[in-house]
Amino acid sequence: MRVSRPLILATSVTLAGLVAAVVPSSTGSSGDVDVPTDGGDPNGYVIGQHDHSTVFEPVPGVIAGNALVEAFDDVDADGLPTRRVQMTWQSNEDVAAADSEASMIHSDDGGFTFPSGVNTDTGAGWFSKLRDGSIIGVEFIPRRVIDDHTVELIARRSTDNGRTWKDLPSTFTTDLSFDESKFDRGIRVHRDIFYAADGSLLMTYYTTYAGDPGYRTELARSTDGGRTWHRYATVATFTDGVWMGESGIARAANGELVAVHRTGTPGGANVGLIYTNRSSDDGRTWSRPQPLQITTASGEPAPTTGVMPVLRLLPNGIMTLTFGRPDNWIAISPDGLGHSFEQAQTTYVNHPRVNASFQRFHGSSGNGAHAVVGANRVLVVGDNCAPSWGCPETDAGFTIDGEYRVWKKFVDVVAPNVGKIDLLGKYEAGTVTIDTDMNHADARLPETGPLGAIDGSADWASAAVQGRPRGDGTYTVTLDRTYTLNQIGLHLQYGAPSAARVEVSTDGETWTEVLDTGTVTTYALRYFELPDVEASQVRVTVADTDPQALEFLGELELYSTVDSFENDPVGQVPRGYTSAIGATVTDFDVDDSRHVMRLTDAWIDKIASARWSSDPADEQSLAFRVNSIGYARSFAFTVLGSTADAEDVPAYHLNVGSDGSIGWYSYETQIWTKLAPAGTAPQRVWHELRVDATLDGAEVFLGGESIGTVEPSTLGITALTGHRFASSGTSSHYDHFLIDDVEQS
Repeated sequence: MRVSRPLILATSVTLAGLVAAVVPSSTGSSGDVDVPTDGGDPNGYVIGQHDHSTVFEPVPGVIAGNALVEAFDDVDADGLPTRRVQMTWQSNEDVAAADSEASMIHSDDGGFTFPSGVNTDTGAGWFSKLRDGSIIGVEFIPRRVIDDHTVELIARRSTDNGRTWKDLPSTFTTDLSFDESKFDRGIRVHRDIFYAADGSLLMTYYTTYAGDPGYRTELARSTDGGRTWHRYATVATFTDGVWMGESGIARAANGELVAVHRTGTPGGANVGLIYTNRSSDDGRTWSRPQPLQITTASGEPAPTTGVMPVLRLLPNGIMTLTFGRPDNWIAISPDGLGHSFEQAQTTYVNHPRVNASFQRFHGSSGNGAHAVVGANRVLVVGDNCAPSWGCPETDAGFTIDGEYRVWKKFVDVVAPNVGKIDLLGKYEAGTVTIDTDMNHADARLPETGPLGAIDGSADWASAAVQGRPRGDGTYTVTLDRTYTLNQIGLHLQYGAPSAARVEVSTDGETWTEVLDTGTVTTYALRYFELPDVEASQVRVTVADTDPQALEFLGELELYSTVDSFENDPVGQVPRGYTSAIGATVTDFDVDDSRHVMRLTDAWIDKIASARWSSDPADEQSLAFRVNSIGYARSFAFTVLGSTADAEDVPAYHLNVGSDGSIGWYSYETQIWTKLAPAGTAPQRVWHELRVDATLDGAEVFLGGESIGTVEPSTLGITALTGHRFASSGTSSHYDHFLIDDVEQS
């Protein structure tokens, strides 16, 4: 939306401190939707949490905890992109010598539903999708120690995206000697399996060798798809009097590797400060570990300990961190580099209210994980009770209860700019088309193809690929209308030097180049600001620097001056809107854009409304789409203004009546005047409205056609200052409206 910065406070302030306090999501919860609330900063980075729900609750006495999750690209029955989510949990006691008893469940719709049923014949542990399309998994605890240098791992491989599994014989060998007196079964595989730049696989583990005072974290390397692993590098060893284990590793937006570690004291506390370090040579050498800086916007105190750190780089370039104990937490690194994390907030809390020092760690184990399920969304999972020790019968008064269950919740993590165009949603609806020669397909990797460039995934194979070397790849998107573009996001071939040019056209014949990336190496989307440019078609030409290489377009995002709500957290007040009641972003009851604003009036003593404030102007154009559904009486849309005596007054107050008429209101006469008769804009149909306003008068358009001109609703308007959407009045309730594609200029 092209407006000046809204007059609200940013929520992405970084404050000093080690670990910051519990803060709620950026807006009010669903329990207080009748309290005026402001949305997040449209020019900032915002975390928006959904409510949690139970995935599995066993019969009493059966353990279910330490939930883990991964997500991999797939296509649905219609050939459309989806993220297949794989969730596991354990039923064995949480003790060092226990054999794994694990369950697995799958979702084919990005984690909304898990209809697959529980599979207890597969293991838990850590999983990764290989570039041949298979998935390998390695369990936390090895099967056995073969000798002082070798262990037999428990590994499995799936060639059907996790539906069925076969055992994969696998060993790990080190050039040092295990200390059997300090460590059962040699190593613990924890937690990430990922590709090195040379195409080999790297896997994280921790262990104790002879002479070590405590755990160390290392990387193992495999060049045969996970059948054999060998010690490759030490990531972190005994530092500042604490051991390093249970480490999460991810590749940052600049290609460096970032590690985050649980720590503890030999013979003392087994949960300490979270430490971090990094590698700039693809994992061969690592910097000295340091305490990780984590803050919230509030700066309130919070736990200074953490277990099970998990790092993920989202396709939008933001890095996320989850960790726990006490409670479960999420935080973000907006620049995707992972040097520090901000906006930390709890995702789940369950502990005895007695809160003796030892009981504060009871309840939820703090173990958990998160998986990327969209360009700006992760699925977070965890448990209600730690296996075996979390909810003993001697504890009571839990914040939730003392029963075993595993839970999930979506968390939306969004970057600046609310003008994202939903290319995939519009493609599915048939309002956007794609013309490309980047049509390479691989039966083992169904995510590879033209839609791979707009599916919200930055994984290696999820791309549009030009299958023949020595030729540029072209990818042309024909949009559903002419937009004013102001930003483009591009991700080319994952981890490889690439280049692209972007051209735009309004007629399909005359093209203007608006961006030349030069040679770049991307691991997620990289965003480029554009001078406002009109476009109904966008053409991306990918030219790899290696003439023998294939051309990859990993991901394409387009942003315009139209507020589409696609880059907003679902369930929250839309970013940039203030004093909102009953206004949230929703992802159901939608049209060809999968996010819209929902405005619902459930009260008899107040109205549902949302206001956008902008800098004073002499002219203002407001355009939007609206659909009245569910007992709708009247929908009000108002151009706001100021007078010599007052601010935030209705400069032009209009409505769509329950009878489908369109009216204008005069505050001087207190009379409504119909600009269009009943039936002009019927309910349950999307309508395009526009108001072109000056200080002296405004013209109103429906579907691009003028339906009349009006005088100001309030006399003496000296400036125009934004807009407001609202239900019809306090006497009506259950009014229900959907609003989309808002553009104020």
